[in-house]
Amino acid sequence: MKTPFRPLVGLLSLLVLTLMFLSSFQRQLALGAPVGGTPDPNVYLPLVQKASASPTPIPTVDPNNWLAYVNYYRAIADVPAVTENATLNNNCWEHARYMAENNDLTHDQNPNLPYASEAGQICAGNGNAWLGGEFFQPYWQVHHTIEGWMGSVGHRLWLLYPTTPTFGYGFYTASNNRAGAALDVLSTFNSGADDGYPGWPIRYPAPNQIDVPAEVYPITINWQYFGATPTYTSSSLITFGGTTLAHTADTSLPVGHKGIQIYPTQPLPANTTILVSVSGAYDGTPFTYTWQFTTASGLAAPAGPEGTLNEPPTDH
Repeated sequence: MKTPFRPLVGLLSLLVLTLMFLSSFQRQLALGAPVGGTPDPNVYLPLVQKASASPTPIPTVDPNNWLAYVNYYRAIADVPAVTENATLNNNCWEHARYMAENNDLTHDQNPNLPYASEAGQICAGNGNAWLGGEFFQPYWQVHHTIEGWMGSVGHRLWLLYPTTPTFGYGFYTASNNRAGAALDVLSTFNSGADDGYPGWPIRYPAPNQIDVPAEVYPITINWQYFGATPTYTSSSLITFGGTTLAHTADTSLPVGHKGIQIYPTQPLPANTTILVSVSGAYDGTPFTYTWQFTTASGLAAPAGPEGTLNEPPTDH
């Protein structure tokens, strides 16, 4: 049955394919890792005073249960949990297999390549995509994919979009240990619910969040997709020790999202509480949002498997 949302989904899919691809290079990391090292996924394409509120509690969650881990991040951002759909899951598994087997990170499958399918293309056109490079032994896991998307503005904002009720996810590891993953974030996109959602804007890292990665981690504040573009006036990142952190900020969010993105120019200091303040106007109304979050220890991750990383792991 035809629905009025089909043209909208097609438009958003095209935006995901084009603009996210262009923006991805801003976050591209090292192309490989030394033998025995831990590979780093690349992105390839969302008032200064000590607050009295308690830190965001971290629930016990299996990071390789994709739905639980996605909803863990959504809970931190204080947006509703999503459900899963078996058909969407299968579509995304087919696209994950296509990408891993063909080493083809894409939103548009080549029908002449193995494992291309109509079902896989549905997920390809409606979702976040991820590809982890070939490795000597199994390494990539579900949590790598979700953490990678959370570190990329365009992917993050779809993953945290508050009025989308249902996602689909697929993860696949090829015989050479290359892995692919896809998350369908658009099939149930419901912009009609946005005006009635009371929680705009969405801030991430969230107020009082802890264990935020101590890296060049983007800070975002966003409104509904088809709303107004905010006006940015000023921003600050200040540690509780009084150190001002250099950063850039703008409203040029990927794939047409509406909000402000802040990038620290250096990795965020570890074990540090950081006060964020952002001022501007939204739809003609001035605003200032001020909140805090605390970074993680910044300790090196455990060594990866023995072997050579032949291809860069990437998000799209």
